[in-house]
Order: sequence, then C-alpha cells, then structure tokens
Amino acid sequence: MTQMTDVAAPTITRTRRRARVRSIPEWCALGYLLLILAITVLVPVLPLPDPNTQHLINTLDAPSGEHWLGTDELGRDLLSRLLWAIHTSTLAAATAVVVAFAIGLPLGLLAGYRGGWIDQVLGRIADAVLIVPALILLLAAQTALDTGIEGQMVVLGVVFAPRVLRVIRTETIPLAHAPFVVAGRMSGLSHGRILRRYLMPGVRTQFVVQFTYLLSLSFVVEAGISFLGIGVQPPDASLGTMLTGASTLLSYRPWVVVIPALVLTLLIVSLNVVGDAMNKRAEEK
Repeated sequence: MTQMTDVAAPTITRTRRRARVRSIPEWCALGYLLLILAITVLVPVLPLPDPNTQHLINTLDAPSGEHWLGTDELGRDLLSRLLWAIHTSTLAAATAVVVAFAIGLPLGLLAGYRGGWIDQVLGRIADAVLIVPALILLLAAQTALDTGIEGQMVVLGVVFAPRVLRVIRTETIPLAHAPFVVAGRMSGLSHGRILRRYLMPGVRTQFVVQFTYLLSLSFVVEAGISFLGIGVQPPDASLGTMLTGASTLLSYRPWVVVIPALVLTLLIVSLNVVGDAMNKRAEEK
C-alpha cells in the first residue's frame, strides 16, 4: 500500500504541474482583459494629451520621452489616441453584446422552457434575422437613420440576438424537463421563479462562452466598419480608425500600424482563450 502511494504521489504532482503550465495562457489572457477594462474605465480621468489635437510640425515623430509611442501623420500623440481608441472600441463592442443578451437570453429561456408555438414563432423570427448579412443591416442603418457608432452597435446587437437565443434555447430544453424543474412546477413555483432559480444557473457557462465570443466578434466588426469609414468617424479614435489612418505608413513608420493591430489581435485572442477555458472547466465538472 505504501509503495502504491509512493508511485501515485509523483504522478499527481506531475499532473498538477502540467495543469498549472496549461493555465498560464489563460491567466495571461485574463490579465490582459482586465488591463483593457481598466483602461476603458480610467481613460476619461487620466492626464492624457488631447487625442485630437494636431501638431503639424511634429508629424510622425519616433517614440520619445514626450510622446511614448510617437506621433501620427497629423502630429497627434499616439499613446493618447491608442488609449482613447481602446475606450471607444470597448464601449462599442460591449453595447452590441449587451443588446444581444438583453434580447436573446430571455427569449431563449422562454423558447426552451415553454416550447410549442412560442418556440416555433421565435425560431422563425430568428431565422429571418439571420438570413440578412450583418453588414447590409449596418449599412442600411447608417444610410436610413444616419446613426453614429452607438446606433450601429445596437443594430449589431439585434443581429447577434438570434445566435444567443438559439444557444440558450438548446441549453434550456433538457433543463426544462429535469426532475427538479418538474418538482418546482408541482410545488406551485411561478414560471418566472423557475427560470431564475433553476434555468438561468444552468445556462451560465454558455452565457460566458457566448459573451466572450460575441464580444471578440463585435471588436472585429467595429474595427472593420470604422476602417471602411462607416463606423467611428474621424477625428475620433477607435482601433479601426487608427488602422485606417496608418495603413499607408507601414513601410516607413511601422509602429503606427503595428501597435493598434497588436492590441486588437491580443484582445480577440484573449477573449477566445478565456471563453475556451470556461467551457473546458464546465465540461470537466
């Protein structure tokens, strides 16, 4: 018995060591996301130069003590613009995801729990929204309503809502027929209480996974439409507008392009790493 214990102990230690090594990327990703969140919250109160003030005699300066990341083609401080770009892009992406879940989460729970004609009607509506490409809806909103980036992200959230509805519905259906839910109905609990007490905790993991996935997708969409000139408008800074203004400078001022591109890339990768980690943790339980 002692020999078996002696053999098992190194094996357990190695397993734990491997688990800690595998979790390093996850902790790095989470740390990066917390940094982005801190920047988003604190930028308005930080003593930064005005991100839109132009100094045409200091265009495309290299990084220095005065301008830590240098200046852009209009002499604007790149560090200030980058931090404000993170603030703008994060708020825009978060708007889309909040709208998507505000619509999709309750409707998905309702469709999976009640089923029947409610499920069929909501399913047809979701299919109709998903048929239309998101970019076309964003272009239509920009043309017809002349909305800013906030309005476009609300439209994007409406486009994302059917995805949330479908995922939450799929997770809710087996829970709706679970013994504890049936017992809750028989004991006289209201539908709202059953949804809050039993069903919402059951879809928590998919909530986090879908949240991180849609948030990363929202960052990409915001950067894309701003790069095309239909999102955030100059001189305001976002990750997309920074890439647009610097796209012609890659050959001789590469940091002007590389830095915002790297920030965006790491942001998307980190969101996906955290989402995958949450999914794996749930599957192991």
